Amino acid sequence: MINYTANFFKLELLKISEIKLHETTECNRLRNIFDRISKSNYLMNPVIVGKYKNDYLLIDGANRLSTLKEIGCKLAIAQVINYTDNKIKLKKWNHLVYELDIEKIIEFCNLNKLKFEYLNRPSAEKKQKNEFHYIIVSDIKKNETILIHLSKKFDAMLKELNLFTKFYFSIYNFDRSEEEIKFSDLKKHTRKKGILIEFPNFNKNQIIEIANNKHKIPAGITRHILDNRVLHLRYELWRLMDDKRIEQKKKDLEKYLNNKIDNNKVRQYRESVIVFDE
Repeated sequence: MINYTANFFKLELLKISEIKLHETTECNRLRNIFDRISKSNYLMNPVIVGKYKNDYLLIDGANRLSTLKEIGCKLAIAQVINYTDNKIKLKKWNHLVYELDIEKIIEFCNLNKLKFEYLNRPSAEKKQKNEFHYIIVSDIKKNETILIHLSKKFDAMLKELNLFTKFYFSIYNFDRSEEEIKFSDLKKHTRKKGILIEFPNFNKNQIIEIANNKHKIPAGITRHILDNRVLHLRYELWRLMDDKRIEQKKKDLEKYLNNKIDNNKVRQYRESVIVFDE
């Protein structure tokens, strides 16, 4: 049981206008989340915000935040963390895209003048590890891999990344895959045909730069790891509709959280959890 909130997590009411994004939204997921939140009239999961100097950087929950804004909310409940804390790890999602083959990716590259080369996976992985501006594309069923070269100019590279992901977003079904999952395991256990797309490894300084840049990372690439992520808060949307009397609303939120804690409505889990309700 958690008996002192501040020791484990920090939840704040923030003005949506104060929160800076580093990634775009994903249309299909945004629509699903919009339908779920608007019909329930509750925000279940807070957005995650990294505090850096005087900035609030959204590091998880772009679709939730966009939904709140679209519904008409002026405030968001955010789990606020210190973005410089070494415990906050930045990793990436890979995209496992079904029913898409490398030939179509090559057509896309040729059409958009993106350089690529055929390589074996170990060589492609080594290049991407040593240099930043590459995408690896590997066929799940065939022994075929290409390495796509992106611009070394940062803004131009972000534009190319967005152009690339738009090619299959909303057209092909895909799953996000943790970078820790071995390609050999994906080949063994994936039942569908498709390709694995492995993106560049961004760092925190680049996320800070992007949050203050007009060009963003495509949705579903960056993945922040933190302790004590807060879920299933169940907070009424009407409380977020305006930013008046915000200090009183902050006190009400603290009272609400303490009431949950005092009535044993909060559980802290350390073990890995598998969830089927998305």
